[in-house]
Amino acid sequence: MPKHHTYFPLRPCVKHYSHNHPLRPIDQIQEDEELVCSGCGLRVIGSTLMCTKSDCDFLLHKSCFKLNPLLLHQSHPNHFLQLLPTPPHNANFFICDACNDYGTGFDYHCSLCKFNLHVGCSRLPKTVNHMDHQHLLTLYYSFSCIDHNITSFVCDACGQHIENKLWVYYCDKCDYGIHSRCTIPQCTDHIYDSV
Repeated sequence: MPKHHTYFPLRPCVKHYSHNHPLRPIDQIQEDEELVCSGCGLRVIGSTLMCTKSDCDFLLHKSCFKLNPLLLHQSHPNHFLQLLPTPPHNANFFICDACNDYGTGFDYHCSLCKFNLHVGCSRLPKTVNHMDHQHLLTLYYSFSCIDHNITSFVCDACGQHIENKLWVYYCDKCDYGIHSRCTIPQCTDHIYDSV
């Protein structure tokens, strides 16, 4: 069971559709704990909802608890994406169409197109400052969105080739581009603090 600074046993419990047991708000998870949100898969710090059952380790960021069950995302404008509590089709994981990494928790999913987004990827900012580049980088949902004549793209941060369907941050002034996942670790605190 997680350690915490402030825990009030009489606080009301809440239900979330993704979990069978009641959840209780916790004001502060200690920073030395390495706990992971059952929704987005990122580290839990601060305000959290924790399962009331002592043998269950289900935790949610407060922001993940409040996620919209349906999302119309610019990367997939023709269909709403449904927030699934687990990967689709009883699979153990899904592959995110933005970053090509796997996910085991919440998934914004289009059943018609078999399109999947991590919660974190669904909330990436349109522009970011990157420590390795002096200009603002803009998010593109594939490198062909930058220029239809581009046939291949190499990430300037990690040197890997990027598939056309993957998201990139790009500076058109310098022809500098990176995977969205090469930027995510620098953006996640900002993304979740703003909710």
